[in-house]
Amino acid sequence: VREAMKLFAERAVDAVSLREIVQRAGQGNQSAIHYHFSDKTGLVIAVAEFVSAIFEPHFAAAVAKIVELERNGTLNDEHLVAALVKPLIKVFHADDVGRDAIRFLARLVADGGDLGQSLVLKQCGPFLNQIEPRLAARHPEKSREKLQLQLLLGMSSTIFGLTALGGLRHSPFGGDHSTMYAGRFDDLTRDYVHFVGRGLLGA
Repeated sequence: VREAMKLFAERAVDAVSLREIVQRAGQGNQSAIHYHFSDKTGLVIAVAEFVSAIFEPHFAAAVAKIVELERNGTLNDEHLVAALVKPLIKVFHADDVGRDAIRFLARLVADGGDLGQSLVLKQCGPFLNQIEPRLAARHPEKSREKLQLQLLLGMSSTIFGLTALGGLRHSPFGGDHSTMYAGRFDDLTRDYVHFVGRGLLGA
């Protein structure tokens, strides 16, 4: 499953053959995939469940933090926006498995068709439904449909943005092409939360 995720993340689901996955995993027989997963669709679903297990503790911690702040009367918009994007950023920043998990999600959204999008929504939907009603209650002037669209775009832009950011080793600004935010992960996260927040809570 781990090797399948890595290959799917690199080249998209349709571009990877079962034979390649078997070879990458060091298996000698393609029938092992059919035995465990029935077919390629079953393997994609298994990879999505593997990725979901990576994200779940981060989503759960974000929701617990929201509930705690709400109970204390200190919950604000920035907390809710941070809850939306920080779990994704933390997974990406953790290790190579996390980065492949984010890239796999991006592939599912972009290239996975109806199955891919349904798998992503299954993973993210319950979490988004913890954030959306709280933001809606704080901003009754905003259309629920517009808010929901902006939440989806905020999460999607984070997934695709992290995928792109992972490939940008040098800044295009200035003459030295140094790495942006080098060694300053907390600053990068803070500024990204502000960026998404402006899109979510603007007019």
